[in-house]
Amino acid sequence: AKEPKAIMKIEHLNATFQPGKIGNPHGLQITYLKDNSTRNIFVYHEDGKEIVDWFNAIRAARFHYLQVAFPGASDSDLVPKLSRNYLKEGYMEKTGPKQTEGFKKRWFTMDDRRLMYFKDPL
Repeated sequence: AKEPKAIMKIEHLNATFQPGKIGNPHGLQITYLKDNSTRNIFVYHEDGKEIVDWFNAIRAARFHYLQVAFPGASDSDLVPKLSRNYLKEGYMEKTGPKQTEGFKKRWFTMDDRRLMYFKDPL
């Protein structure tokens, strides 16, 4: 292919280990923004070291981005911004704004900044 399938900007990138959700002990969820919508991709590798290396590379790139974006901030202030874990995830039933609509089962994810929902975990 001549063009990448997706471009994920480091400033909006998050990576978190998700072995249970992906069904692989070396699973990683990568979250990014595309057209002001949160998108997820799920990846794994048979070699655990390889997936940890990718996780660390993403964190290192984010750290460099944060150092440039916030030049006066100390490293200890930037470290908590490297990645976000999800505070809560699970299924709930939701309905739309009209009371005549039925409830639909959706997967909800909450981090320290957003509550998001999707049709299913993946």
